Amino acid sequence: MRRWHKPIPLSSLLKARVPDTPGVYMLLGDESDLSSVLKIAPARSLRAAFERALEPADSYQPATPEALMFFETVSETAEAERLLGAYKRKHGQNPILNSPF
Repeated sequence: MRRWHKPIPLSSLLKARVPDTPGVYMLLGDESDLSSVLKIAPARSLRAAFERALEPADSYQPATPEALMFFETVSETAEAERLLGAYKRKHGQNPILNSPF
């Protein structure tokens, strides 16, 4: 059973709260709205993914994430693909910031 960590606001002061382990993460457009999913992706290091989300986009980005939530898993790619498929079936499209992986 996977256990999601509650959303963590994107702030460099909070990066120590994110483990340096593999897992799946979601970027949220609104910290208090779990349905505001902007991206679902696997990460070999959740902390590195958090740090990348802190960096400003190099080009146009249709939405700006405010928070990240995650769960730790050793099969991060398979779990992310499963979650992404479920999201696409429910909403008819991928989250706005997702690109194929």
